[in-house]
Amino acid sequence: MQAVTSRSAFWFGAAVTFSLAAGGVLAQSNFPPFRTSQRITLPMPRPSSAPAIAVPPNVATLVFDQDVKEYNAKPFETKASFTFHVTNAWTNAITINNVKPSCGCTTANMPHTPWVLQPGEGGLVDANINLAGKMGSITKTLQFFTTVGARVATLKVNIPAPPSANAMSAMDRKAAMAQAAVDPQAIFKGDCVSCHVEKGRTALGEALYVADCGICHESSHRESIVPDLHALKTPTNFEYWKNVIVFGKAHTLMPAFAISQGGPLTDQQVLSLAGYLSRVLSHNVPLTPMTNAASAHGDHFAAVKP
Repeated sequence: MQAVTSRSAFWFGAAVTFSLAAGGVLAQSNFPPFRTSQRITLPMPRPSSAPAIAVPPNVATLVFDQDVKEYNAKPFETKASFTFHVTNAWTNAITINNVKPSCGCTTANMPHTPWVLQPGEGGLVDANINLAGKMGSITKTLQFFTTVGARVATLKVNIPAPPSANAMSAMDRKAAMAQAAVDPQAIFKGDCVSCHVEKGRTALGEALYVADCGICHESSHRESIVPDLHALKTPTNFEYWKNVIVFGKAHTLMPAFAISQGGPLTDQQVLSLAGYLSRVLSHNVPLTPMTNAASAHGDHFAAVKP
């Protein structure tokens, strides 16, 4: 009997010790009675089956200072300019291989092509929209093709109607058209001088186009007999524009703008305007090279015939 009791005490102590080592707590007063031949099996702790917490990877992308930029144009303004600051927000280098505007009237320039941006590195991308012939609100996009996918920036422009066109009533415009049909040079005389001469008196290039050409060709009230310069079917180049500016066009409303022909423009103004139009509107005909000396002395006029 004493041997059995000693053996029971031994197993009781071993069970309590094992239970405590496994993290369990056994109260002696609540431990169930057992026989000396009873086998005690305590549950062993199982390894955790919960999935490890996944750390989200960094997003490989470019970040713009603004995804959408808006510009409010002035009357007769022919260009809207934008600048986007682009930053590599990823942990690896990103290469911008190309930037594609949504249409031909929009251009974009990167510092390099292709352009490699290291982590955290950034730079500027300039964009321009040609507003000639456009009215109201327009939206264009720039699509950036990169080694981590494409990103899009949006450009919006609000273009007002020319105030000079709105200042004339329909009756006034009709009367002015009738007078110009008889004498195209009439727009440089009388009350017409304030709009067709004074505004562009000292202007050159684009500013001269806005002042002296846009008033008719870019007007929201442009008459059907006034041509849309952006939709000409005739091939044009520097010589074409210079000839038209100097001598006008017979049997049309287009007057001769050169001083030598009774118009208000100096030789320098004619050359600057023809140069601007050849860059912005010319197509199909190669541009004739012009030296600085020829430009300064107006030598191109010698080859132009009315």
